[in-house]
Amino acid sequence: MKGKVRYDQHLTNLSLAFPTGNLIGDMIAPIVSADNYSDYVFVDADDGIMQMNDEAEATKSNGVDFAVGDPYTYRTKRRALNHVILDKELNNSKKNSIIKAEQRITNKLTHRLRLKHEMRVQEILRSTSKVVNYTNVDSVASARLDEASPTFETDIVTAVKSINDKTGAIANTIVIPYQAAIYAANISFIADTLKYQYGMEYVKGNFQGQAIRTVGLPPIIKGLNVIISNGRVGNYNKGKTAAVTNPWGKDILIGYVPPNPGVEDMFGIATMEYDPFKVSKERVTDPEGTKIITEWDYDILEANLACWYLLQNVIG
Repeated sequence: MKGKVRYDQHLTNLSLAFPTGNLIGDMIAPIVSADNYSDYVFVDADDGIMQMNDEAEATKSNGVDFAVGDPYTYRTKRRALNHVILDKELNNSKKNSIIKAEQRITNKLTHRLRLKHEMRVQEILRSTSKVVNYTNVDSVASARLDEASPTFETDIVTAVKSINDKTGAIANTIVIPYQAAIYAANISFIADTLKYQYGMEYVKGNFQGQAIRTVGLPPIIKGLNVIISNGRVGNYNKGKTAAVTNPWGKDILIGYVPPNPGVEDMFGIATMEYDPFKVSKERVTDPEGTKIITEWDYDILEANLACWYLLQNVIG
């Protein structure tokens, strides 16, 4: 029926199951299901260290206010992209290719939505106006990973200590761009960790495991789970000279990602998801075809960004 938008369960399942590949946004800003599209939250960890007078012998007990500090707020938005598959394109193909064409377009649209999510996450975490605890590694002579005297080991200690001092959280994650990881693998303390602790054995069957094996990094460095950022994003208009970069640039991030994310846990950043990926189809005219619509309703909640530490310009 022309003009009627219909929800498609098969394509939605495909979109939900689409592998993230080299996109790491939801590994850093984990997805938390949101009951309301707009809300504010107080983090329990903020009031967990507050002391109260609990003496209540022959007197009323003291009330406790758990709404400590300024609340974190979010307001989710519908993010959506579409593509029209022309009837004449399908007429040139076999009948069973209709489903395959729709699956292919759904995958491509899902990837585009995830890429934009990744760019939103990195824009927050690489901003020194938001992540105010940072070090510009290139400002110290020969301190970069690709120089003679890298300060990477002491930089990690500085970052981990800063996060613990300011939040009480124990950093558990390090995000390293692929090109920086190549140089990091040559540093002696990392090479020794790989040689003596892991013996070249890695978890197989996932992108992160494959990327870590490719550059020769252990899966854990000084207690930090290693995440390799090897995504690609085009910063140019179609048809113009290509300008492709890593979304995470030349920066390393060290931080705390809650193992079981929830808005009442201490965290730096989360993806508040009101509606997961959903795919619909619509018959259109002028020209005749089927429009595939892929959507995702979420917001990036910025909480205690002191849970993250930024190492800028770790390579030239």
